[in-house]
Amino acid sequence: MENNNLSEKKNDNEKRKIRIKTSGFSFSSFISLVAYIGIGCIAIALLFTLIFKNDSTVASAFRTVGEVIAYLISIILAYSWVKTHKHVAWIVCYVIFVVTIVILFILTI
Repeated sequence: MENNNLSEKKNDNEKRKIRIKTSGFSFSSFISLVAYIGIGCIAIALLFTLIFKNDSTVASAFRTVGEVIAYLISIILAYSWVKTHKHVAWIVCYVIFVVTIVILFILTI
């Protein structure tokens, strides 16, 4: 009898809980938004390149922004993978890769 009362109270408490809907904005949705902006920049750069026949600084600027966004997304997602695989070799390789990308990107701008 006492067990029945406890289960009834538990059911009543669950029914009384107010569920608040959240916007669902999380890390993965943020990365998805940034990726969306990145592909938009790349698409605009390709369109400007086609329209202006490879002679546009605007297309170059959009292409650079798209590349930076693509590199950042790759670096962030790779970091989350490296964080789950906590072996020193993965971390060292990750640092070498990121430093190489940053240095070579800055040198080619």
